[in-house]
Amino acid sequence: MLSRIAESFFWIGRYVERAHSTARLLAEHHQLMVEDRTVAEFDACSVLLEALSLPDEKTRTGVDLVRRVMGGAGQRSTVAGSVAAARENARSVRDVLSGEVFEALNSTHLSLTRGIAYADSPGVSLHRVVERLLVVHGVVSWAMPRDEAFQFLKLGRSLERIDMTSRLLAVGHDVLWPDSGPVATLRAGAAYSAMLRTGVTVDGDSVREFYVLDPSFPRSMRRSAVEAEEAVRELGLLGAGDGGALLREVGLLRSALEYAVHPAPDEVDRLAVMARDAASIASDIANDAFFRQSGTVVWSH
Repeated sequence: MLSRIAESFFWIGRYVERAHSTARLLAEHHQLMVEDRTVAEFDACSVLLEALSLPDEKTRTGVDLVRRVMGGAGQRSTVAGSVAAARENARSVRDVLSGEVFEALNSTHLSLTRGIAYADSPGVSLHRVVERLLVVHGVVSWAMPRDEAFQFLKLGRSLERIDMTSRLLAVGHDVLWPDSGPVATLRAGAAYSAMLRTGVTVDGDSVREFYVLDPSFPRSMRRSAVEAEEAVRELGLLGAGDGGALLREVGLLRSALEYAVHPAPDEVDRLAVMARDAASIASDIANDAFFRQSGTVVWSH
């Protein structure tokens, strides 16, 4: 597979996951701001923007926050910007990409450019954005063959999921809203029902441990590390190995999370930071090994 094609699929996975996770987090955070006014709007806006590494830009109200995080096509850390970037990558590989996947991405991009989430009461519109992105995830699962392209997409998605889960936990809903915050954190990652089935009491510490170490929930850091390792191993079987550096990095991450048995809350926080750093390193290794061009070949005559 050409490096530019592999890179496009890797970033499609990352950008779609970023848009989906950010939209879910924004929807639940905004709902919490509306329902519980014990926290000043400015403080509630600031904590989310800091977790997402977005400049403040005088964001003071819930409506301002929605506009800032939804963003525009040129802002790749925002919802609209991530969707636009995923669409551009998909457009560049349309000859090897399922038509259904591109159509789903294009439809989501067009809906965002119409500003459907910028109403004064944006809750319903935000959930519509989440639903459209769920369609994209579904079409990827249904329509893409499990070849090299899919494995690069899966690798990008898994690494981005680790990063976004870390950002979700960094918001600290349970600190600002002790009563309703833990549930909001679970809902922001579609984890509420899954955690209730474990029978564990829902509080800040148990929610963080669930997101970091649960072995079966697909958005936990541990499960995402397992999927990243699976993708790298499949790429090796398909002939796209990198010499072992990438497999070593994701394998060490998976092992650290898998063998952390009943850690203390501060250890869980340390593991979350470690996982985010390891995902960043793994992304850099993938970039160097598979995507970065060595330079232009100059032919002599």
